[in-house]
Amino acid sequence: MKWFFLTLLYTSIVFFNSRAQRTILPQSIKNDYTVYHQNQLEKPPMFPGGTKAYGKFLEKNLRWPTQDDIQGRVIVSFIVEKDGSLTNFKVERSLGKDCDNEALRVLRKFPKWIPGMKNGKPVRVKYMVPINFTISA
Repeated sequence: MKWFFLTLLYTSIVFFNSRAQRTILPQSIKNDYTVYHQNQLEKPPMFPGGTKAYGKFLEKNLRWPTQDDIQGRVIVSFIVEKDGSLTNFKVERSLGKDCDNEALRVLRKFPKWIPGMKNGKPVRVKYMVPINFTISA
């Protein structure tokens, strides 16, 4: 009999505990965490000042890695948040440890971007940028 009551008590605790953890988020909170692709937006995120300012920023801040014979492209993805800040940096295509670290270092220095817009509201957007390491002749 004691075993029956302990089993019943344990089962009810597990049942109610699992039910309490299943909270349903309102639609507005779900949308706060949604990450869109730039093709799904009315207006994609943009570096402040446009592509010319983006190029000047890279030219000014990008340092050549210690291996001077390496050339190519590092592709990095990140999320442009609703406030324009950048988070979740990830190297999608690597060129080597030194180039990857340099690309990440420069991207982390970026100022806040102009966020992407969907239905007239700022949204989180996954964005990818190439960083070229080439020797100009």
